Amino acid sequence: MENKTVPISRRTLIARISRFLGSIESRGIELGRWEGLCTKQALGSLNDGDIEEAEGHMNLAKMPPELRTTSILAGFSSESRSPTLAELRVELERVAANETATPREIS
Repeated sequence: MENKTVPISRRTLIARISRFLGSIESRGIELGRWEGLCTKQALGSLNDGDIEEAEGHMNLAKMPPELRTTSILAGFSSESRSPTLAELRVELERVAANETATPREIS
């Protein structure tokens, strides 16, 4: 029997990102650089219409620390600052509200 995966919908991924951010907020912890930058990339990919890539970035964001490799973070400039939860929430709402949005950098 072949193992086929069903593609995730844009709406489902938006809900998953929202729940991920909510879980961090509800625990009252700071957003880590890893989680923040991976989520930022996920939102950028989602905004570009690449749902599979966005889902991959979210899988990385949720990866346990002991499984993370520094090679993944090598794609980020050492000067890249991690976005805040509030910034990610704003960006998530913008992406969710605008199907044809153009990519925007979180500053």
